[in-house]
Amino acid sequence: MRPPAFSAISPLVIAGSIGALALLAIQCPVPVQAQRGTAEWTSYGPAVHGGSGKFNAFAYVRKNPKVIFVGGGWGNTPRESPSQAGIYRTSDGGLNWETADDGLTNPDGTISSVVNGLWVDQANPSIVLAATEFGGTFRSRDGGNSWTNIDRAESTQFAQVGSTLYLASRKGVLSSKDDGASWSVSLPSASGATSVVTAAGATFAGDAGGEVYVLKGKRWSAVGHPGTGAIHDLAIDPFNTSVVYANVDDEGVWNEVMYGSVDGGSTWNRVYCRCSIGAQAIAFSRIVPNRLYFGDDGGGYIFYITANGEPRPKRSRGAKTAVSDVRYVFPEPGKYKGTEACYFTTDQGLYYDADCAAGSPQLLTKYVPNFLAYSVSLTRDAGNIVVPLQDYGAISGTDDGTKLHFLQYSSEGGESFVNPYDRRMCYLAHPDQGLFTSVDGCNTFGKSAGSGIESLAFEPPTGSTMLAIIRDDSTAPEVARSLNGGTTWTPAFRHFGDPYQVVVSPKEPRTLIVATGKAKFTNHVYVSHDFGATWREVRGLPQAIPLTVREQYYPAHRFYAAADPLVPRTILLADHDPATNNVLIFRSVDDGRTFSLASTFVEPPTQRPWPEIPEPPDEDFVPPGARYYATRFYANRLAFDPQAPPGRRPAVVLTTRFGAFVSYDTGSRWQRIDNGAIPHHFIGVTWMDGYVYLASFGEGVLKSTTPLQ
Repeated sequence: MRPPAFSAISPLVIAGSIGALALLAIQCPVPVQAQRGTAEWTSYGPAVHGGSGKFNAFAYVRKNPKVIFVGGGWGNTPRESPSQAGIYRTSDGGLNWETADDGLTNPDGTISSVVNGLWVDQANPSIVLAATEFGGTFRSRDGGNSWTNIDRAESTQFAQVGSTLYLASRKGVLSSKDDGASWSVSLPSASGATSVVTAAGATFAGDAGGEVYVLKGKRWSAVGHPGTGAIHDLAIDPFNTSVVYANVDDEGVWNEVMYGSVDGGSTWNRVYCRCSIGAQAIAFSRIVPNRLYFGDDGGGYIFYITANGEPRPKRSRGAKTAVSDVRYVFPEPGKYKGTEACYFTTDQGLYYDADCAAGSPQLLTKYVPNFLAYSVSLTRDAGNIVVPLQDYGAISGTDDGTKLHFLQYSSEGGESFVNPYDRRMCYLAHPDQGLFTSVDGCNTFGKSAGSGIESLAFEPPTGSTMLAIIRDDSTAPEVARSLNGGTTWTPAFRHFGDPYQVVVSPKEPRTLIVATGKAKFTNHVYVSHDFGATWREVRGLPQAIPLTVREQYYPAHRFYAAADPLVPRTILLADHDPATNNVLIFRSVDDGRTFSLASTFVEPPTQRPWPEIPEPPDEDFVPPGARYYATRFYANRLAFDPQAPPGRRPAVVLTTRFGAFVSYDTGSRWQRIDNGAIPHHFIGVTWMDGYVYLASFGEGVLKSTTPLQ
């Protein structure tokens, strides 16, 4: 899946008073210090066993292999959406898991939940190290019960050479002589080290600039530059350390391209793996000379080749992982002669296979709720739910999220809705697959429309009249209306250029809003006050200058509007400024005619540079056979409380990739509310009886333990 832009987790302060550790700011018309939120959260689901979300980090105790640590993160280079799961630990081989995040904190006190790498001291398993994206490197002296920060630079991967530890860090390669208690820079790198590996006394490192280095004695030397992008990972043949393979985040493709060297990295040849997408995971066998395992990202198989530098080697099929996205392969000693066991970290959990070259791996993280949720909708009693997930389909069910099932024929992506005027009607709108409809409160679904559909809006008083953006491979997207609850659709208004959101004001049903545009073009917002008979472009929003492909990736669309459900003529609009990554909040009090800036969330640049990968020629119509990854739904969301107490303004929640926030004055001042959560990347949000439900990237759906209004 292609990545949304993501930023460091940061404290909430007023612009102009940013301290040394303050990375996120809000500019308010009235300079009042925003207060930190006090909300606590509980995981609401999905309680779907037989799968879990993305894990990149893994370590275990070899003398007691039932003790395993896993972490959800980004990995060695910033591709994909990160799973913010923190660290999980098991002592019984995966039957029971517990979080191990005590002390694993960012500078602002939030959990440093994007974990890229883990390491256990096999001589003293009480010592555990964690490499994280936004909090830096952490050390535990009690087997993960508690953590202490050692270094604040983003870090990714560990390697041990004798009594010396090495760490790939934003500073370069760091080294430690005291079991990770302190670190010094061994190899400085302006672009940051992404990978460091060792085998049979040889140590190599790669950086985000695409350079490969080798350690000779105490000195590092640059030995080659495979490919055109950042080094994702390296692998060294322990039987011949002159044989080194790399997978590289080449700029012109989406997933890692494999390169091989048989002269210690001096020269590199492109190696064609004939993968579904790319050879994202690579690792050499420890018992079979010249055998290189690689994971097929998208195909679900582990393959192996004889690594001799040949560009088109003969490929043998190994273990079938039963999942589609393999992150890393860890060959380990096994019980069979002539082969070894393997652990696999994947987008669907941690797997183990007693025979890496064959067999069917066993899922070890069956009961870990590490899911990436795009959206969340609930029926009136909060007992029925529908949630679209990354790498799975949507899930729906009853009983407070504990009895859930996958929505048949749905696939990754989409956005869920419940008719606010008739909570028996639930929907999953998918921009490729069309509309899935439930008439029994999210219990069962059927497919009511075949074309791609997104951004549903319901017209009062019953919601059976609906508006949506219809997407079809043969025509341009357009706004359509249904008079029968989504069964049939007809074009509603004049053609808009690339519409992506439609809004109906619940207090002013004559007022309609349509947002239009693409990632590489200027976005516009239009308003109608006569049910769509006439339209005008709203005033007060920034006149965005179109950006080049290399300047913007996500979200694909800038604006997201929400109408106040109780206060007439009041509309909020979130703008993700692609030039700065800032989130701008605009407010209208004249029914959408004009907007003015209410507040600004200042987002710092990411710690690691993003790979520059050209977008498809047309972001709406992907090539035949290519999977669609719902990139439109990475944008911010605004959700008003539809059940505010009498006489009080409805609170409104904003979700971002760096936290969730609530405002009680219609967008001027904001409080952060996700301090007590493990993940901090949110998209979908909904209210029910004053409680807030967040669709998170790391724990599925989170529910506030107390009402926020």
